[in-house]
Amino acid sequence: MRWTRTDQTPLQLRPFLLAAALLVGTTSHAEEWTVDQWEQTVYYRHTLNAPEAGSALLLLTAADEYEVFLNGEAIGSDDNWTTMEEYPVELKRRKNELAVLVVNRGRGNSSGLVVEVSAAEQSWVSTFGALQNFWYWSGEPQEDAGWQTKDVSRLDTWQQVQRGHLDRTGVSDWADTLQADVIAGFPGGIDIGQPAGGLSLRSVEGENLAFRLPSNRPEVFDGRFNTGWTVDPTELNAIAQVDLLNRRLISEVRVLTQGRNADEFVQNTLRGYAVQVSNDQFGWSEVGVLHGIEQPERTAIAFAPVFARYLQVIIAEVDAVQRAKVAEIQVLGSGIAPVGSFVSSPLDLGRPGERKNFASVRWGGQVPDGTALGLQFRSSNDGSTWSDWSAPVHTSPALLQVPEPRTFLQYRVNLETQVEDAGPRLDSLIVDFTDQIPASLVRGWVEPNRAVLGRDTLFTYRLELDFSADDLGVERVHVALPSQIELEEIVPPPGMEIAATTASSTALDIVLAEPWRQAGTLEMRFRGRLLSNVFQFRAQVSGPDGGATLDAEENIEPDPDSGQPRSWEVSASGVEGSLLSHVRPVPQAFSPNGDGINDKTAIEFTLARISEPQVVEVDVFDVQGRPVRALYAGSLNAGEYVASASVPGLWDGRNDAGELVAPGLYLVRVRLLLEREEESRLRVVAVVY
Repeated sequence: MRWTRTDQTPLQLRPFLLAAALLVGTTSHAEEWTVDQWEQTVYYRHTLNAPEAGSALLLLTAADEYEVFLNGEAIGSDDNWTTMEEYPVELKRRKNELAVLVVNRGRGNSSGLVVEVSAAEQSWVSTFGALQNFWYWSGEPQEDAGWQTKDVSRLDTWQQVQRGHLDRTGVSDWADTLQADVIAGFPGGIDIGQPAGGLSLRSVEGENLAFRLPSNRPEVFDGRFNTGWTVDPTELNAIAQVDLLNRRLISEVRVLTQGRNADEFVQNTLRGYAVQVSNDQFGWSEVGVLHGIEQPERTAIAFAPVFARYLQVIIAEVDAVQRAKVAEIQVLGSGIAPVGSFVSSPLDLGRPGERKNFASVRWGGQVPDGTALGLQFRSSNDGSTWSDWSAPVHTSPALLQVPEPRTFLQYRVNLETQVEDAGPRLDSLIVDFTDQIPASLVRGWVEPNRAVLGRDTLFTYRLELDFSADDLGVERVHVALPSQIELEEIVPPPGMEIAATTASSTALDIVLAEPWRQAGTLEMRFRGRLLSNVFQFRAQVSGPDGGATLDAEENIEPDPDSGQPRSWEVSASGVEGSLLSHVRPVPQAFSPNGDGINDKTAIEFTLARISEPQVVEVDVFDVQGRPVRALYAGSLNAGEYVASASVPGLWDGRNDAGELVAPGLYLVRVRLLLEREEESRLRVVAVVY
């Protein structure tokens, strides 16, 4: 039966509480999948150059498990980070390829690897920040054993290690006399080994924040071993200064000596130096000093983390005869990296091979001020061909909007911070799902796919459904809208009837008289206006009696007439109308006397021609222009904001102090703030008693 509008009365503005129903969930078949522990695999590589072939002793440990290889041969493995294992090995003359595979299980045991190799005449240790003989890491899965021996130094997927973290005092059977660094690589910039658990942004400890930044001695901040600063015996109090460009949180300075062997390091080392920091190059504070240096190859001054823009190293002690040669000065950071992301493996949610309806997600964690945590999802039938990532969700609980039903789900966690001393953390993730499915296929598309912004356009939207024998059937259809519409016609599939329709400025909801269980297409024709540069007519269907809800997917098959791919997306082909329009108080006169009749007024308005959220302010003034009430200040998307309990500008007749205002005329201002311009509208509202 075809449904056609025969009058021009606007459809009733009754919000459809679909989202709330989804989050409550009434089906007895609802299940949940909990994630509260994560896993990362990191591959490490290093080349040892031995002057002669011979025996050596390899010591290492890592959190949480490792396998170690030398020259392509398996040497050993262990899953206890608190023990330092020893492996006798045979070194070849010259190049020896050391490879370590480390699996971190996210148990809060730290994130790090420490290695020592001792031969008769030489030793090698894990280190970060070196100028030669680098250690490398990769988080990319290595498909074959070639990674254990090939040259990885020029591969984009391999990078130099940074400082890791591991409780050295908790490692038994380790003399720890060779000054080996705890090293690490953090795939996606994420650390899963912090004692508090969860997913966190990696630390920037071990990163050289001064690398190639402005300096009076650029030769010691260029990361090159063959350039350096020669310090004459007469240069007491000479300075090497660097501008970090911004205030950075720093905690250590390293000075590396030029030399090719132990004798040259002793000959070329500085005797003493001091480190000072400043934010303006006028007032300097000393954070550390070192005299009588006994570790000639590399020295370090560690200090309490401090924010500073400028840093200088001052020569505090010289040899009366011998020149010193500084290869590099490194300024090591502290605190948190600005961004990171974690991508899960494909999840079958404990139901392998079964189609699932993904309802919602709940998560727990910490999001301090100045930080952000977002989750994205995608789905797949085979674990290799995936849908696009969903829009990020930042709240909990949140609806899972991915194509369904599907067999696999995958998530991506995006962490950000604007402050170096705090970051967000994800502690747990719960996915609500069900095997109760309204329909096996739900696909939507719209015509036309181009429209003039702000101009009424006739759209035709089609929703194609198919069913399996055990599907629940569909009772409700929910279609997202760009604006208030004038519904012209609904053509249900053969044998189906429309029981009710509800439209608002954001959605069209259709209730069927009987559950839909046969393959067919629902067609809707309506007039509406595109208000943003791009809009997607997404859809959802719900089973009988408020049962499981299923997100539709976009139909992208070629149109048989035009040959062009179908889409539910409409993009702007031109512009018509204002950024800010249709501003009015509803009602224009109201009486806030508590009798439940016209106690409030809603400030309606329309935002158009914006592609991302923009700042909007809604304020009330008296007729002399004095502020009375700030109703709203925040970011809004393009759309029609009409009278409802949640409209951004809802006034109850009170001022900012919470007092009822005197009767009379007042001015309402709606202001749209853009990067280079603003638009505002003033309207009059009357308060009467």
